[in-house]
Amino acid sequence: MARATPDDLDSDAGADWHRRVVDRSLRTAVERSVDRGMNLIRAAVVVLDRSNGEDITVQEVADEAGQSLRTLYQYFESKDDLLLAVFEEAMRTYAQMIRGAIGELTDPVDRLAGAMIAAARMPEYSGTGVDRGLARLRLKLAEVKPDDVGRAQSELTTLVRELVDAAAAAQRIEVADAEAATFMLLSLNAAFITADMLGNDAGVRRPDVATLVAFCLQGLGAELDSGWLARVDAGLRLPSRRRRAEAAAPRSPRRARRPSAPRKRPTKKA
Repeated sequence: MARATPDDLDSDAGADWHRRVVDRSLRTAVERSVDRGMNLIRAAVVVLDRSNGEDITVQEVADEAGQSLRTLYQYFESKDDLLLAVFEEAMRTYAQMIRGAIGELTDPVDRLAGAMIAAARMPEYSGTGVDRGLARLRLKLAEVKPDDVGRAQSELTTLVRELVDAAAAAQRIEVADAEAATFMLLSLNAAFITADMLGNDAGVRRPDVATLVAFCLQGLGAELDSGWLARVDAGLRLPSRRRRAEAAAPRSPRRARRPSAPRKRPTKKA
């Protein structure tokens, strides 16, 4: 039996181990890229909170992450691209927290009401600077990249649409166009939070959360009894309140620091 030579192995392009090696190396590269991208997003959130929602620079983000500008631009093509990623991660976290908050509610209208209450209250559990920055960022990106903003908050949109469909299927609300109803609920929630974060420019008093939610549900034809708010409030599982500085963002990567030189001990004089 003839022995296989290295040339024979190289020519065997269809070998299964080739596929396994390539798949493993690509998977490792993808995971590494995602991890580094997430570290930069976390650094941007920290800088955004520290600036109290004011404009930030990519240099500040790179410094916070302990990376160079060149490295940052390997993962995000521009400042807007980075900030859009920050917004997308915030919306994903937002949707997950709302799902968790209504997890123990079973009535379809209670679940829809609970999601709206939780959505309006979520800024209470995060950093003021981050929320201000996200509110400004949303307005800015909506002007130049509205489709990207829509995709960035798709998880939240999907959740609200699911809750509207469930309440309509149970014949607890009257909805001729579920997509339009979802748009109105999301828009009112965004306007409510923006007024809280950036200032109320309507010239009239802003309603409280209960009034906002009751207005929306009754506009969809829901019948609310006198105990609806207490019932929904009791069933919500909102995050524990923490200091804003701690709740503002996921842990940021530590900056790279140079090791300090060893201290010299003083020599004793004879």
